[in-house]
Amino acid sequence: MSYNERIKNNIIIKGNSYGEDMDKIDDRQIHEVILHRGCTSRFRENELIESVSEALDKIDVNFSILTDESCCGIMLFLLGMDEFGKEVVEDNVKKFNRHGVKKIITICPGCYESFRDYYSTHPDFNIEVIFAMDLFNDVEVDGSGYIIHDPCHALERSSQVRSIIKNVPEERANSCCGFGVGVNTGDKKLAREMSLKTLSGDKVVTYCPSCYHTLNRVNCEKTVDFFTLLNKQL
Repeated sequence: MSYNERIKNNIIIKGNSYGEDMDKIDDRQIHEVILHRGCTSRFRENELIESVSEALDKIDVNFSILTDESCCGIMLFLLGMDEFGKEVVEDNVKKFNRHGVKKIITICPGCYESFRDYYSTHPDFNIEVIFAMDLFNDVEVDGSGYIIHDPCHALERSSQVRSIIKNVPEERANSCCGFGVGVNTGDKKLAREMSLKTLSGDKVVTYCPSCYHTLNRVNCEKTVDFFTLLNKQL
């Protein structure tokens, strides 16, 4: 089975890009503001959900989590499988509306991009989408000893993150972590080389769960997530 087919089946059949078994239990409750956790945070780096949740609690943001959350589907679009991507969008839009969702807070910039670019054109999607970082624009975090890694899905946020994290170099760590769409699966050696390049200098702060997952596996001592660093200083 090809990489594309495996990803498609994982998302369409299992509801997540990693193909993990999960319960999709509809609690039949109204959830006006939800934290969309995303596949990597849920199935590979669960501590990121804890960091974001605690940080949101500290600034009195009320939210809940859908027990029947599914993948946003962005990888299907990035792999050119738009037909299946639209299937996922349709199913998720129906789910959001059934739960009365009015606002989505995302941990992952890829999920944010997906909701912004692929869901916003759906006639029944009238939901405000916020990347969690946007809720902390008035916060200042000491980033001494770190360099910022700007994820590919969030390069436009490079100025924003540096307005929050102070005492860091203006330059960034090597932009791509090596995860990519299939790079890590298709060429693990190249992916590792890219990760090592990113981690070749100071300790790295990143604000993408997939980037964090990739870099953390290569060197956990030099990798920290934006929301984890922020949460510790709130």
